[in-house]
Order: sequence, then C-alpha cells, then structure tokens
Amino acid sequence: MKSQLYFWISLLAVVAYLVPMTILLLRKLWKAVPLTLFAAYFLVSGLINLLDLLPGVSHSVIETISVFYNLLDMPLVLAILSLSTGVPGIRKATRVALVIYMVAAIIICAVQGLNYDALKYSLLLGLVLVLTMLVWEVIMHLQQVRHTPMQKGLVLVHAALLFQYGTYVIIYIFDYFLIAVSNTTDNFIIYYISSIISLIVASLGYLNLPGALHPSPVLSDRSE
Repeated sequence: MKSQLYFWISLLAVVAYLVPMTILLLRKLWKAVPLTLFAAYFLVSGLINLLDLLPGVSHSVIETISVFYNLLDMPLVLAILSLSTGVPGIRKATRVALVIYMVAAIIICAVQGLNYDALKYSLLLGLVLVLTMLVWEVIMHLQQVRHTPMQKGLVLVHAALLFQYGTYVIIYIFDYFLIAVSNTTDNFIIYYISSIISLIVASLGYLNLPGALHPSPVLSDRSE
C-alpha cells in the first residue's frame, strides 16, 4: 500500500516540477529572465527525481547523481536569487553566501569525499544560507505597498521555495540526527508532498503574469 502511495505521489511531484516551464513556454514568458531561470531549475529537479521512477537505473547511479544534485542545488538557488532580487543588500549578501557555500563544500568534499555522509555539513550550511536569503526577500516584499506583476509572481516563487526548504529541514533532521526513528520512504513521501504544494504556489506566480513579457533581467531596485 505504501509503495503504491509512494509511486503515485512521486509521479505527481515529477509532473508538478514540469508545470512552471510549461506555463512559461505557453504564455511566452521566457523574456522574464528570473522566472525562466527558476522554471529551468524546477525542470532540472523534476528530471533528477524522474530517475527514481525509471526502470533499469541502478541504485548506485541514482545515489551518485543525487549526491551531486544535492551538492549543487542550493548554490543554484542562491545564484538565481542574486539575479532575481531587486534589493541591493540581498544581492550582495547572496553572492557572498554563494562563495561561502562553494568554498565550504569544496573543503568538506576534499576532506570527507563525495558521498552521502559528507553532505551532512554542506547541506546544513546551505539550508541556513538559502532560508535566510528567502526570508529576507519575502520580508522586503511584504514591506512594499505596491507591487508590479513581476514582483507578485516572484514572491510566490520565493514563498514556494521557502516552504519547500522549510520542510526539507525536517527531513534533514530525520535523515542525519534521528536515524533510529527515520524511515526513508516516509521521508521521500513528505518531500514529494511538500514539492507538490510548493510547485502549486510557484505555478500561481507564473499564472499571475501577463503573457509575452518584455525583457526583465532583474526586478526594479528597491531600497535596502
């Protein structure tokens, strides 16, 4: 019963990961660079998660790809945030955070190797950095009285990521600190359900925008 639930929820999550890019292409929003980058990020995440559903892919291959993906996931988000934010302070802090993470990740991998256990420390650092930047961005948005359609769309994407990474903190704690009571299947089910919810919210952000936007590499700058 649980295996069937796992399969259908994971399949639904993979489909959900494709929705932002589908909306972006159908509505011709690709000139909105931040949204295009986030849609590409979601698309890659969906393809990585699809591997778990494909027959014939060995567990070792999936684990190796997952380690690389988890190592690169958070710097990708930080990089996109640095391009999408309109707050100079957040842009600078995000770039500094990106450098800190990359240096720390390289040192950790050099000392402990590239494996699941080595991710414990880099993931913790990445979660702290990404959640800090996302919370900061959302707070700055909420302080504004008026918002452009682009800002409204992006804040929904940021809120979606904030929810997903917030849920991932719980999974991280069970994976690395509560191993005795942790269940891998249950953790993945929680992960996929949180992904579905966050992608629904993110998709609403894409639907909030008018079609065929003019080029917009970043939001208009807001005060720090």
